Amino acid sequence: MGNARVFPGGAVDAADAGPSARSVVRWTGDPEEFDWRAAALREVAEEAGIVIGTGQPLEGVGAGAPAEAVYASAATSGVTFDADRLAYVGNWLTPLGMSRRFDTRFYFAVVDRDAEPSTDDREVFDAVWVRPQEAFAKGDSGEWAVELPTRTMLWLVDGFGSPDEAFAYAATVGSVDRIEPRIVLGDDGARVLLPSRGARR
Repeated sequence: MGNARVFPGGAVDAADAGPSARSVVRWTGDPEEFDWRAAALREVAEEAGIVIGTGQPLEGVGAGAPAEAVYASAATSGVTFDADRLAYVGNWLTPLGMSRRFDTRFYFAVVDRDAEPSTDDREVFDAVWVRPQEAFAKGDSGEWAVELPTRTMLWLVDGFGSPDEAFAYAATVGSVDRIEPRIVLGDDGARVLLPSRGARR
């Protein structure tokens, strides 16, 4: 999704389940979720420069940094990532027929009001805090490319009056339904993306 407006994220790496991650990531829930949550926290630190946990932003770690390097930097800097501060709210799987498919999990997190995102201006650029309605307006006008999974998560956030209210809701969500969109042809021959629900993850 080159040039699209997206949330920080990336692939789960083997290191996300390894000892380096376990030494700096706190998680008291289901062990099967550990690597997903570790990857989410690592990617936010890499791509947005924000540590969800304790400690300062990591120095010299930008988007695309090896996972082991991020965890090593965290250990050296005294950073502890807190996976308990993530609430799992969404699971999207790329449609059948695409050349590459992604199994993507979305999380809510509440961060400090004064947290300032930063980017490396190579892989990731122009990091901003944005209200959902502003993102919708920019997407509808064509100023931003805001794809369906991102819009759907923004729609969910937009239904709450504050970040704390959104997180309180998210913390009560049990199983999350996987959404696997379908690509169909419209009456005019254009491709249309339709969401469909599948198994829970």
